[in-house]
Amino acid sequence: MQNNRQHNFGEYKLGLIYTFSAFLIWGMSVMFFKQVSHVPPFEMIAHRSIWSLVVLAIIITYLKKWASVFVALKKPKTMLLLTLSSIAILGNWSLFIWSITNNFVIEASLGYFINPLFNVLIGVIILSERLTKAQSIAIGLAAIAIAIRLVLAGTFPWIALTLATSFAFYGYIRKTLEVGAAEGLFIELLILLLPLLGYLYYWHFNFGLSFATIDLKTDFLIVISGLVTAIPLLLFSAGARRIRLSTVGLLQYIAPSMQFFIGLYYGENFSMIDALVFGLIWIGLIIYSVSSFRQDRQEAKARKLA
Repeated sequence: MQNNRQHNFGEYKLGLIYTFSAFLIWGMSVMFFKQVSHVPPFEMIAHRSIWSLVVLAIIITYLKKWASVFVALKKPKTMLLLTLSSIAILGNWSLFIWSITNNFVIEASLGYFINPLFNVLIGVIILSERLTKAQSIAIGLAAIAIAIRLVLAGTFPWIALTLATSFAFYGYIRKTLEVGAAEGLFIELLILLLPLLGYLYYWHFNFGLSFATIDLKTDFLIVISGLVTAIPLLLFSAGARRIRLSTVGLLQYIAPSMQFFIGLYYGENFSMIDALVFGLIWIGLIIYSVSSFRQDRQEAKARKLA
């Protein structure tokens, strides 16, 4: 029994390390993509996807997961859903990199802060789930914050809302599929391969590619963008299985928090209206996170007693 407890604690500790590392890399990715902001955003996203495909192929070979890939490829329904999720993640990545290039990092971080609330809304709209009191308060505060932004600043936070919506939609689709993280992303990028190659071909003959034309540093950063994409995904997949869902929920705010402060570091505008908007959403997220944490602990106790 002592050995079993030590094993469980070891697994939990490992899960924390993996998950924390994943969110740390996602947060720091802003600084990475800032280094290639001279590369057109959509050329960068095409390269990122293609080099990620190469990295994932190596990882799948190492993990001996090709059988799972071939099984998924033979299922029409799975392929249809992965096509939809590939469009969602491509749109999310594209807007995120465009936001970094055009100095909207703080706005992008807002999208990933409110993403958990959009996950809840998908559950309500698609799965007919009922909102808890804490969830209702959190979503209400977010709605008020967006209304304040619209009325006082006269701008609609379309970047944040699009990032939150696309990622929530992507997450919902992936949760309905019994496909591993690496295998699923590999197939999604495989589906996008021909359109992305076609785009690079068009860009090359009309405007000229950045890859292999600027300097070796740019080429190196473009290539390792595949690692920056694939590694945190695999760390998250390995870590999330070992820790409680409520813990994942708390750790997920690491990435947007880092993005927010990086945006401030780069001198992006942050007005009093922005402070009010973020403040309301942060209060809502604290209420939501504390409620989720308590609910998860109660369910864990109930399972032990059962």
